Amino acid sequence: MTHVLSMLVENHQGVLSRIAGLFSGRGYNLESITAGITTDPQITRITLVCSGDDNVISQIKKQLNKLVDIIKVTDLTQVPSLHRE
Repeated sequence: MTHVLSMLVENHQGVLSRIAGLFSGRGYNLESITAGITTDPQITRITLVCSGDDNVISQIKKQLNKLVDIIKVTDLTQVPSLHRE
């Protein structure tokens, strides 16, 4: 099942590469990743789509929360939302 995860991260160099490295190092599949600055220029929102069962997604969220520059991780899979390409 595909899951949509949204993160608020500190706007520093290398944060996106650390997140991608976490996924590649553990063999998780990233289907889509998007990043953009929020209204606060110190914070960036990263939205990613990954596949896996609930145990894998739970493990991904735990690993992401361990990264220093991550402020908050939210699973948007069950939230009604509009998906575009």
